[in-house]
Amino acid sequence: MSRAQALALDRMEIEGAGPEPQRLAQAIHAQLGPTSGPIPIYKIAAALDIIEVPRAPLKGLEAALVTGPERDVGVIAINSISSMRRQRFSVAHELGHILNLLHRPLTRDGFACRAEDLRGPWGSPSLEAQLHQRQESEANQFAIELLAPRKIFRPYLTGIPDLAHVLRFADQLDLSKQACARRYAELHNRPVALVFSRNGVVRYIERSDGFPYLTCGPGSPLAAVPSPTGQDGLSNHVEADPRDWLGRPGRRDLVLQTLRQNEGYAITLLAFDASERDDEQEL
Repeated sequence: MSRAQALALDRMEIEGAGPEPQRLAQAIHAQLGPTSGPIPIYKIAAALDIIEVPRAPLKGLEAALVTGPERDVGVIAINSISSMRRQRFSVAHELGHILNLLHRPLTRDGFACRAEDLRGPWGSPSLEAQLHQRQESEANQFAIELLAPRKIFRPYLTGIPDLAHVLRFADQLDLSKQACARRYAELHNRPVALVFSRNGVVRYIERSDGFPYLTCGPGSPLAAVPSPTGQDGLSNHVEADPRDWLGRPGRRDLVLQTLRQNEGYAITLLAFDASERDDEQEL
């Protein structure tokens, strides 16, 4: 499909796929057909009745969806201060709200989404906060399913996880390295932990199913990590002492890799260097 052509999508058919985020995104891809390169998110938004996507500095917000009770049309405002890759994710996130017929706005004018809403995880006892968190989580899942289709990742989901693939995905899909790293870890067939840090301090952690809890947490110092070996900021894989990260000796070798970014940000990947047989026994 030529990018010069306007997209024609059947919104009723897409919404008919139901509220589950993966199925909603798959319904859009079924109509898009084969694609290469970044998903044309702005054209998708226009084809799904988003009449305008203005950019402006949004104090305390990453994006907002303004729509009426019928949700027949909408406007997505995005934070102009954020990176262009974050803005693409924000548009997809807001589409997840307008297409999911079970989502309801918690403000008079629509959905207002903060930076932390586009990351998660959360935790709060109030029912309204729980509803908000569930809707934000579903919108995030829809966005990543739409912008980072599973089929693109499938050839890279075996063996020892490697952040070099994350760099490739970020360029290919025009998405942030953080979003691609989380997607890669989510889909990989081995348990993975990701530690996101800045200036040697842990910001947050994400673990795939089966990876043990880490002893560090938000605000704690980051354990020693390897230095990058090239201009891309990526280190080699090195052996790590499980006691530094898990608080106990491990039955398998723990490997570590770090991707250093601008302004002190870094992504550290932890995985087990086990045989395929060991992996199969533990799954």
